[in-house]
Amino acid sequence: MSRIRTLLSHSIFAVLGVYAVVSLAFALIALTPDPGEAFLAHTLARHGQGDQIEAEIQAYRAARNLDAPVAVRYVRWLVDITVLDWGRSLETGRPVLSMVRDGLTYTFAYVVPGILVGTIGGIWAGLMSASEDRTRSRRGLSVLSYVAFGVPSFWVAAVFLIAVAPSLSWFPDRLPASGPFTPDGALFLFPAALLVGVNVFAGQFRYAQSKGREYLKADFVRQHRAIGISRPRVMWYILRVAAVPLLAVSLADLIAILVVTVFVVEFVFNVPGIGLLTYGAISDRDMPVVLGATMVVALTGIGVNFLQEVVNTLLDPRIGDDGGSHD
Repeated sequence: MSRIRTLLSHSIFAVLGVYAVVSLAFALIALTPDPGEAFLAHTLARHGQGDQIEAEIQAYRAARNLDAPVAVRYVRWLVDITVLDWGRSLETGRPVLSMVRDGLTYTFAYVVPGILVGTIGGIWAGLMSASEDRTRSRRGLSVLSYVAFGVPSFWVAAVFLIAVAPSLSWFPDRLPASGPFTPDGALFLFPAALLVGVNVFAGQFRYAQSKGREYLKADFVRQHRAIGISRPRVMWYILRVAAVPLLAVSLADLIAILVVTVFVVEFVFNVPGIGLLTYGAISDRDMPVVLGATMVVALTGIGVNFLQEVVNTLLDPRIGDDGGSHD
């Protein structure tokens, strides 16, 4: 199979994967009982208006576009999301695309710096630790990475807010109205970015250290070291060889951070990002926002996997090779 056909097949599976994920989210919401209806019926019954329950529930469903059959709603929804008409929030009336865009702005404001610093620092420290002759420093970095990888993010965030933040006069107690791309906004998002960076650093360090030790035994490394090439330059050669597997780990870490750390960090620090938006929409059963946020998460996760496949296909000549010989 040629590389073009390989990339085309990956593209098709990526698109199908996105629709499968968001369709599952639609089914979970549409086919489960709405607690809002039960709450409405209970409230009317308590006030002696039991004869109005059925009419009020019908009005409630009509206001939320729930009066049509599930299959009809699903087909309409598929068409709408395909043409980027994601509807409006049932709670605020705002366009879902606008809410998702605002949430992504805050999420990217701390996730991107954290990932960049954690990835670069983790790979550099891991490779240098692999070539380090001093056992004590190597063990110290390894222990530090295990601690950073094992301590729960929510615990670290809670300790910071309770024990550290009150003693920092310069740390803002809430996100400023000026937005995330201001000095005060950057200070407020710094702990969130630090948590993301530490998690990424721990994963990248451990894997880079493992790959570094593996390649240090390779013949080309021994030859370079025998002719007196400096250790940083040898590590640079190892990094070039290990670029594909290290890239795969970086992208996998990105997915894990998006699914887990982002939701925890934004809930604890009250950052109005995509994680907090999704949590609030699920609590309110705001279906358009839930499906819009799920669409973004699915696009990001599957898109990252697709990007990984594309990079691997372009960097690894063995992928997509027809296997035939050319005379």
